[in-house]
Amino acid sequence: MLAYICDEKLKQELNKNKQNYWDVYIREINDLLGIRARVLSIRELEDIDRLEGIGTLIIGHDSATQLTDRMREVLAEWVSAGGMLIGFAVDGLDHVFGMQPVGAIKQQPDDYAISAYFELWPHQITHEVHPALSFEQRLFALSDIRLVKPEGSIELARLYDSAGRDLGCPAITWNRYGEGYAGYFAFDVAKTIWLLHQGRPVPASDDTKKYPKTSQLQVLGDNSRKIPYADEITLILQNMISHNPQPFIYQIPPLGEEIPDALLYWGGDEYHGPVERSLKASDWMKQKGLPYHINMCDNHPITPEQLHHIKQNGHEVSLYYQLHEEDNFAMKEEYYIELNDLFHEKIGFRPLCTVNKWLGWSGWAEPAKWMLKAGGRADNSFYGNPAAHDHPFSNGPSFAFGFGTSYPFNFYDDYEHENQRIDFIEEPIVCYEIGHRGSITGKDKETRAVEDVHAPIDLAVKYHLLMNMFYHPIYISYYPRCREAIEEILRYIEYIGARVLHLGNDQVCKWWYARSHSAIDAVISQENSIRFECNCEYIPGMIVKIPVSGDSELQVLLDGRVASYKEKQEFGRRWIYVVVPAGRSKVEIIGKF
Repeated sequence: MLAYICDEKLKQELNKNKQNYWDVYIREINDLLGIRARVLSIRELEDIDRLEGIGTLIIGHDSATQLTDRMREVLAEWVSAGGMLIGFAVDGLDHVFGMQPVGAIKQQPDDYAISAYFELWPHQITHEVHPALSFEQRLFALSDIRLVKPEGSIELARLYDSAGRDLGCPAITWNRYGEGYAGYFAFDVAKTIWLLHQGRPVPASDDTKKYPKTSQLQVLGDNSRKIPYADEITLILQNMISHNPQPFIYQIPPLGEEIPDALLYWGGDEYHGPVERSLKASDWMKQKGLPYHINMCDNHPITPEQLHHIKQNGHEVSLYYQLHEEDNFAMKEEYYIELNDLFHEKIGFRPLCTVNKWLGWSGWAEPAKWMLKAGGRADNSFYGNPAAHDHPFSNGPSFAFGFGTSYPFNFYDDYEHENQRIDFIEEPIVCYEIGHRGSITGKDKETRAVEDVHAPIDLAVKYHLLMNMFYHPIYISYYPRCREAIEEILRYIEYIGARVLHLGNDQVCKWWYARSHSAIDAVISQENSIRFECNCEYIPGMIVKIPVSGDSELQVLLDGRVASYKEKQEFGRRWIYVVVPAGRSKVEIIGKF
């Protein structure tokens, strides 16, 4: 079992002092990994019996500041007896992590500043995590940094300061301590991933020429947006955790009985008509066997018959939050509730995944709370292109991990609101009108650029991403080069022999919530077998992946009957993938672990 420290008392103290308790985001990281972890308070670390049955323990930087000498003794004893400890800039356990402190870097001038860079070094834990062709772009940290020197530990990544100078210190290490292991990050992983995902607060504006966009949330600075920074750090965590036999819920649902390599989900904005655009786009996407999600304003002229036609095509209709032009499209709670109610009145149902006008945003988590209160469950406004609203390329084709990830994630509130997890997800836009140039000026129907789609598909397949493909109905309907780009995506997927699942935004929303509520528990690991129980909340089922050792023959039993599985050698490990049905089931894997 995996566990992590998240202490309610410490959170209250930090929040009272106007500080975020960054460790709460470890829950979100575990959710991304597909792990259901046990939550421990700090005081429980004083009793080694509290760690009984726990194979891996994660301690964040904030929680580690409260460790007593007794807790350090317990943790050292527990690791030495076979436990695995993963620490985020933890102080006071250097002998367990195999290092000596030599200094520190203070994050300046604020929480959103890049304090250091790091590059991964060759090792089984870092294998294939960072694309070799992007070696020149380093990963980075958004937190204070502990500078240490290895003393017996293995350096997995090297630190560089904000100017690119080699600090001669590791960013990540791996250490054998007694019978156990200790993985160390010299920075606060929870804070870094949280801020990569959610970014910095965006100030409101009363000037439509400076309309605040979600791209202003980004904390990437001038670094490449072709790298999913948060996903790579999460993948390193996965590889550490998988050193012990550990079942994970795969990020993608099954494609029948097959294991998809990637998931692409399709959508775009129609605004306020004419409805022929949506009908033509929907018919064409159906012809290609693709799902589609169309966002419309509350006053869209679509008729019930036209809506039925689109839904009969298997496509989704949702809300485009137009807001109020007379108020400079200001974002206010009452506007979201009003427009959602109007959409419900006209269309007949509440939208699930919506989008904001011009991909706008205001504040930090406030719009997410307003959309949730209005009746929504997900947003699709986080745009990777950093161009300002009045930039000529602001609506141009974009392939960008502007928020360090392609995966959906939940919003979390700030210290004023007790760092609460908001039951509302973001579906970030990664591929926006890629493969053609029509969106730059709204007139270019001639430029052919289908080769642009290859790199995103390659990354999605290799790293098993959920990737949003954003194409407006107007371009699908009236721009042949846009249709050619989508056809090239399908052709290229077939050419490389990939298995790709295609969904709409609402379907992804339903899957991600179901995945978050699904669980793997009752894990019993022995030398030649691992047994666990699955509770799957998704009707089509889910996929469980498990790391295994060596090349021994395996047998998988699902509820006592022999089941099929798929095997992959990736990210330095041998993995097996098993499809499990909805509901409760038991899995046993017999072989060498």
